[in-house]
Amino acid sequence: MDRQAGEESQQFRDTVLGFLRARELMSAVRWVSEPGLFPLVTLHCTRGVLEQLRKEPGFEAGLSMPLELMT
Repeated sequence: MDRQAGEESQQFRDTVLGFLRARELMSAVRWVSEPGLFPLVTLHCTRGVLEQLRKEPGFEAGLSMPLELMT
C-alpha cells in the first residue's frame, strides 16, 4: 500500500471516530473498518449514527445494506 494513501486513510478514519466519540455515538457502532488504500470507512451502526454522519458536511454517508440485518 502506498504510504501517503495509507496515512490519508488513517487520518480520515481518525476524523470519523473523533466525530463519533465527540457526539457519544460509539455505543451505537458495532464495527469499524481498518484503514485501507482509500479514505473510506465502513461502519456497522444504527440508523441514528447514519443520520448524524449524513448531517455533517465533511462526510458523505450512505447505506450499503439494510439495517435490519444488523440486529
